[in-house]
Amino acid sequence: MKKFLIGFLILAFALVATFLIMQSSRTQQQQVTQQPTVIETEAGREVTDFPEPPPGAIVFDMKYRSLSGGKGELRYNSYGGYGGNSKETPFLANVKKKVKDFETVYNPNFKGAEWSAVEVKGNEVVAFYFDRNADGKVSDDEKILPVQSEKTETSGYGTFVTPDVVLNTEDGRQMPFSALLEVRFDVESGRLSNTWSPSSVLEGTAIIAGKPTKLILYTDGFSGPYTQFGGSSYSLLGADELTGEDLPKQRLSSLFNYNGQYYRLKLRGTYEKDKSVQAVLEEYAGATGELAVKLTGNPGLTARRRGAALQGSNDSTIHLSISDSQSVVPAEAYKLRSVYFNYGDETGDQRGVHITEGPEFKVEAGKTCNVELGKPMLLVRAIDEKQRNQSNAREQSVFPEGTEIHLSPKITGKAGEFYRWFGKQPDISRHGEDIEPTIRIVDSKGKEVASATMEYG
Repeated sequence: MKKFLIGFLILAFALVATFLIMQSSRTQQQQVTQQPTVIETEAGREVTDFPEPPPGAIVFDMKYRSLSGGKGELRYNSYGGYGGNSKETPFLANVKKKVKDFETVYNPNFKGAEWSAVEVKGNEVVAFYFDRNADGKVSDDEKILPVQSEKTETSGYGTFVTPDVVLNTEDGRQMPFSALLEVRFDVESGRLSNTWSPSSVLEGTAIIAGKPTKLILYTDGFSGPYTQFGGSSYSLLGADELTGEDLPKQRLSSLFNYNGQYYRLKLRGTYEKDKSVQAVLEEYAGATGELAVKLTGNPGLTARRRGAALQGSNDSTIHLSISDSQSVVPAEAYKLRSVYFNYGDETGDQRGVHITEGPEFKVEAGKTCNVELGKPMLLVRAIDEKQRNQSNAREQSVFPEGTEIHLSPKITGKAGEFYRWFGKQPDISRHGEDIEPTIRIVDSKGKEVASATMEYG
């Protein structure tokens, strides 16, 4: 881009908003133990002597389960990859003595066993070698066969699940854990791509309203325990609903709604090596109020709220999800973390928008709390491309000729909300098709010097 004086920036509002601002996931270091890593069976685990639950409470005794990774079986369906320059390690050197053709795989969360190997033969992904006890040697039980595999003339695919191991977290906990690895090998380029996902949960069964119900707790990626409010996730479903790879999940919250009833959730204990967790539900009997979240716009605009997520302002353990039609919520102080709307000029279902970082508000007993969003305004941050990754990058409006400029658009509304995504379709749960942003740059005299339709990525 030629150097010029930026005097005026015009970006089409509905188009620019498709920029997805991706947050890089947090990664805390975790270690594979140096001791034997096969965890105890549930029968052999220490049973924590929890206090007697309150009268009428619903109690789940949570147990560890490694997910199989098989077709149609429960998965996290949340994947991440890690880049790293391959280096020689004692484990890889020992793999090389046993395997002719393999590609290296990296995961920084397994301290002492960051580097693994995937054996390939032509267009077939054969096996995964994982140093489960971080001793640098290759034992028979460290060769893992795929639970799913496919191959074509040009590529091979495989899914692997690690054995149960015990991770030493930074805060000194020993957490039972299992991970899933998906790999795809391209024969022509000789390159192997891979992604990781956790593959273990805590689960327990209890009776709610006369029906056997299962609670499943998911860890916060590779970075945390199964019981972190706001970080971990949960599924609460009737036993007959527990089918398929992808169960509906929500952020773990101390306050939530299940089948029209609000509950308080307390977690006792911590799931570590030789320890147990108990989840206790009590029906919420406190006051409630009405919540009305509205999106206003130009005359004729119709907007219909879809799902929303609330976070406790005073109680950080509250991460409440509310459905499309739900308006009655416990009387608490909240922050609007995210909300979805369908909008259009007639039915309100022609387009979709995802809004985050909403305002704080308080729902009072027996009253309606109105939260109004709208009047979006476009802000553009312009910096020298060379300073893009610097925390102290300086915003500018004038640049020397020839400077490559990085532009960061952000659309905010009257309540401080951030318009994260606009879509061509109203099905926001799938995010539909993005609306491509267009940009025009003019000089101080209003003459256009650059324009383009941007693409995601």
